[in-house]
Amino acid sequence: MVAAYRTGASLREVAKDFNESKSTVQRWVAHAKGKRLDRVDFYDKPTGSKQPKNKSSTKLEKRVLQLRKHLKEKSILGLHGADAIREEMKRRGDTTIPAKSTISNILKRSGMIDSRTRIRRPAPPQGWYLPDLMKQKVELDTFDIVEGLYLHGGQEVQFLNGLSLHGSLLHSVAMSPVTTENTILALISHWQQFGLPKYVQFDNDLVFQGSRMKDVIGRVIKLCLSLKVIPVFSTPYEQGFQGKIERFNGEIQQKFWQRRKFKNIKDVQKYLLEYVQAHRLAQQEKVGE
Repeated sequence: MVAAYRTGASLREVAKDFNESKSTVQRWVAHAKGKRLDRVDFYDKPTGSKQPKNKSSTKLEKRVLQLRKHLKEKSILGLHGADAIREEMKRRGDTTIPAKSTISNILKRSGMIDSRTRIRRPAPPQGWYLPDLMKQKVELDTFDIVEGLYLHGGQEVQFLNGLSLHGSLLHSVAMSPVTTENTILALISHWQQFGLPKYVQFDNDLVFQGSRMKDVIGRVIKLCLSLKVIPVFSTPYEQGFQGKIERFNGEIQQKFWQRRKFKNIKDVQKYLLEYVQAHRLAQQEKVGE
């Protein structure tokens, strides 16, 4: 019988296999607890609590959701993600400050994620089209105009927004409307305060480009060349060049314009100054970390 059991097996090996089989049978018979074996569910369910030991407490989850609601409605910048919540907890001196991943998991479980999941493709390096800019040896300021925003009563408000590529230094002014003249004054004021970049980037708006007549250079471009700042124009319908400033354009509409009711253009300018100062301070703190 031993030879029939397994060809070439020693008596010790056969005995070992027999004992293991016997142990298995005994375990499943015990699992049946006296019931007929054909009526027993032999699914091997894991033991232990369904709730993981490291799950966040209900108190902490309520605190995270409370701060998210407060930041979304009351903060100047309107930032209410995991990073902003964690910084707010530090500022308020909370005794328990969870990691960013923990806060993100709490927001996901509560359905408080604003962004949609999508496939992300690796982006080229910032400033890839200018070698010295890509190597972060020089800086580029990019400017754009946000149009189509109206106060109660019909007055249009336009924003002239500027952002440095590597330093994220913000410039934003509310006008009605943006013209070549006030654009020139805004550029001069900004560069007097923060210094000249090597490059400045625009889209093909006539405010920046000037007349499209042959051999004619617009006044904004003349200003840049006179200051030895090299103007760069983004390719039409190509979002990559203007990606950073376009994202900020959307941000200022969602987290500044849509969160307040403004009386007039001066009211917009007043609160916009607070927003710009808060943005610059937040960027300085981020660089200093």
